[in-house]
Amino acid sequence: MNNHTTKLLSFVVTLLLLGVMAIVLVIQVYDFRRDFAYLQQLKKDEVNYEVVWGQLLLEQSALTQPSRLEQAAIRDLNMHAPTPEELVIVKP
Repeated sequence: MNNHTTKLLSFVVTLLLLGVMAIVLVIQVYDFRRDFAYLQQLKKDEVNYEVVWGQLLLEQSALTQPSRLEQAAIRDLNMHAPTPEELVIVKP
């Protein structure tokens, strides 16, 4: 091969390598942006779950109030506070 052919072949190989590297770079940037968008969505979901968790804790607190439990026991289970005659004291 002569010097001109070698230079041309070298140029074509360099050009192909540069093209492949450019395509790989575009793919990497696309993957990064897709993953970053997914991460942002997960962060939004995390915030929403924290809000829901706080609401559930408030609801649990409201539902376990002693007065509410007492009302439910009286209404649903027909329970009542014992009268003095119904009390039995057991000594050890």
